[in-house]
Amino acid sequence: MSPTIVTPDQDAVVSEIDISAPPERVFRALTDAGDLSRWFTGPSCPPKRWKMDARVGGQYAYASNTGSVVGNGVRQFECHGEILECDPPRLLVYSWIGNWHEDPTIRTVVRWELAKKGSGTHVKVTHSGLADLPAARKDYSGGWTGVVEKLKQFVESEGGPAILANVASMRISPDQDTIVSEIEIAVPAERVFQAITDPRQVPSWWGQDGVYRCTEFKAELRPGGQWHSSGIGPDGRPFEVTGEYLEVDPPRLLAHTWIASWTGDAQTTVRWELEPTATGTLLRLRHSGLAAHPGIRDSYRGWPRMLGWIQALLERGETVQHRKAS
Repeated sequence: MSPTIVTPDQDAVVSEIDISAPPERVFRALTDAGDLSRWFTGPSCPPKRWKMDARVGGQYAYASNTGSVVGNGVRQFECHGEILECDPPRLLVYSWIGNWHEDPTIRTVVRWELAKKGSGTHVKVTHSGLADLPAARKDYSGGWTGVVEKLKQFVESEGGPAILANVASMRISPDQDTIVSEIEIAVPAERVFQAITDPRQVPSWWGQDGVYRCTEFKAELRPGGQWHSSGIGPDGRPFEVTGEYLEVDPPRLLAHTWIASWTGDAQTTVRWELEPTATGTLLRLRHSGLAAHPGIRDSYRGWPRMLGWIQALLERGETVQHRKAS
């Protein structure tokens, strides 16, 4: 998955992804209200309704129930607009007016471009008109990454509810210091805590062929204890991540420093928060200290993917060995 970028004029956010499904299937997921209600958001921002009249001049509307996601002080999100261009299965463009924008009267534009790539589809989404909405632009720079990843998972699994019920979300704090990603996992917190701390389990979920993979994990699980991971990057070169445990409170909380070989000596902090839910555990990850190192922020937009790997292990027994190469 290509990282989301903000254009130099600060007017647009662009995110791209490859999906192993034909353009016709992807386009249907973008225009069918039933499909949209299943994949576009998740438990952290539960959908209330989706309406979509996919024709030029047609209207669409989305509303959510209250969840854990907060945008500019708003917890119940509403968005609506008009279809500006519709050329199945190649192009979909619509206006986008959100009640969580700092100025909810400003009309922005979302443009989906689908191009056939082999037996699959290359998807590009461009959200423009954001030059006068700096807070919203920051949110979208992380949010669209999660959206296209959810679209990919939905389409590639043909909407299987066991896989798609909970997809990781991601947002960036307004001060650009913290990435927050969360996911619901249908197992007790004790089991999730083991998966993120047990040296035998971490290498089984951390990675994917064609992306990167952890091959060794060591942990001295106590405040002041050290942890170390090493592995192989997508280019075949070795990498390592090290740090010190700052807080250890099983199965509720784990916090540690983070120093990665690909970002030099930059030290940041990762905090894992585990909250019991009616169906399992809400796992929330906060990666902070990024404002002091602005050049490395984009390299950590993969946290939703990583949380998805943990979920896949715990709910379906999927390991790195079982996972399809990217």
